[in-house]
Amino acid sequence: MIEIGRRNIAPTSQHPFHDVYLFHIDLSRPATPFCFEQSMGGGHMEHGGARFLALAELDAWPGDWREHLRKAGCAWVAELIDAYPGVEQMTVVALILQRHSANAKPVSRLQAIGRWFRRHFYIGGRYGL
Repeated sequence: MIEIGRRNIAPTSQHPFHDVYLFHIDLSRPATPFCFEQSMGGGHMEHGGARFLALAELDAWPGDWREHLRKAGCAWVAELIDAYPGVEQMTVVALILQRHSANAKPVSRLQAIGRWFRRHFYIGGRYGL
């Protein structure tokens, strides 16, 4: 899966420290490549979950996919999808990945290690991320 957007919107009324919205593209699932994920209170086991959708299923999903993208910090994905109505799903996926890679900035080895730790470990408390 390719992470397009991630943002912790905490504090919220239910979760004061961890309410993370994520959006991924999963190329291994060509029928449903769009992954909308939310992690609350520390992970999927407590609250949250993930939903894989196709382009044609976005508007029928009871969750507001545009709002989810805004909360994940990638509202530009919704703008891009709306700008190309009727376009084939894989074309939209390619456009999203192309724009995402254009926004990517090279990072140092230390920054890459730090990002890996943030993705795989949650450190709470005063010095949490």
